[in-house]
Amino acid sequence: MILSRRKAHFYTVAILSGVLPLVFFAGLLWRPSIPTVDETTDELFVAANFLSQENATSVIASETLSVNSIEVLAATSKSTKGAIFLELEPTEALQFSNILVYWRPGESAPETVDENAILLGQLSGSSRRRFPVSFAMQKQSGHLLFYSHGQAQAIGSTPLPSNLFP
Repeated sequence: MILSRRKAHFYTVAILSGVLPLVFFAGLLWRPSIPTVDETTDELFVAANFLSQENATSVIASETLSVNSIEVLAATSKSTKGAIFLELEPTEALQFSNILVYWRPGESAPETVDENAILLGQLSGSSRRRFPVSFAMQKQSGHLLFYSHGQAQAIGSTPLPSNLFP
């Protein structure tokens, strides 16, 4: 190789090995910070029925329900705006896929989903979920029906205790 080219390559590599790390670290320090959660994500949390700070709740009553040998902690809470919510939390991870929770008015325990059943929402794993309570649920006796949409079968039902509501 030509001696002048060897010297040029040597100095080029030496300069680049010093300058490139400096440029990299300068780029890390000067990059703009982007918030991961801002006002636009609040709508997503509200749609998924997660609690927000302005929707803080106070617990009215709580009870443990048994559904197909699975204990579910049920609690009702009242928001600062006066809305009442039913909060359900399984004590162990649910082994069914795509569980939908329905409320059905009446004294008899439902075996399947019919036209009288009102969909409250989805329940999965062992996470706590919050469902809005309608006026009919507060005034009528009824049952909670847990239905696995993935297996297309009812998991079980349990009466919704009237002492959960004011």
